[in-house]
Amino acid sequence: MSVSNFHEERCKLAATMKLLFDRKLTNAAGGNAAVRVADNRILVTPSLMSEYKHCNIGPENILLCDYDLNITDGEGVLSRECRMHALLLRNIPEIGAVIHAHPEYTMVFAAACKPVPSVTEATQKMGDCGLVKQAEAYSADLAEHVYDFFKHKRDLLKQTGLCAILPRHGTVAVGKNLEQAFSVVERVECDARCNIFSKLI
Repeated sequence: MSVSNFHEERCKLAATMKLLFDRKLTNAAGGNAAVRVADNRILVTPSLMSEYKHCNIGPENILLCDYDLNITDGEGVLSRECRMHALLLRNIPEIGAVIHAHPEYTMVFAAACKPVPSVTEATQKMGDCGLVKQAEAYSADLAEHVYDFFKHKRDLLKQTGLCAILPRHGTVAVGKNLEQAFSVVERVECDARCNIFSKLI
């Protein structure tokens, strides 16, 4: 396949996914991401990259598709969560990148179906990491619930990235670009760790 279309962006997305895995911000159970690169064009990570490849992927593995999830460049299968990514990127212009992840300490809050309180300056603008209404993984209902969560926060999204907890599942972080979305994942993970360990001191 050709990776000449958005090669730099593909490289950046592949590198970000490997960084997420290496920093325990996602795990073999899943994780995926998407980035808007043009009108009606998004780059999406492939299915099973966490379980089979530990997110060790290259630009040739990244797929280009439209908002209806028709692959326009690349070979492979789209991530199962791409419906959620496409819905956000299509309808909320303040969002330029979406990362779904399973961060090590934030997963404690996801498993308990609880929000992550903001306890550091790094998340002060974002506030608490709230809960999305629970729905079956990979379902249209889950995509709609995630969209409903973020669509009411467009004013805040003009100032900062945001994150939400998917009960018993993981997190969804959004930002104006991939760098900001990644930063959100890590900032909320720091808050999760601080919340847990602060009970010990």
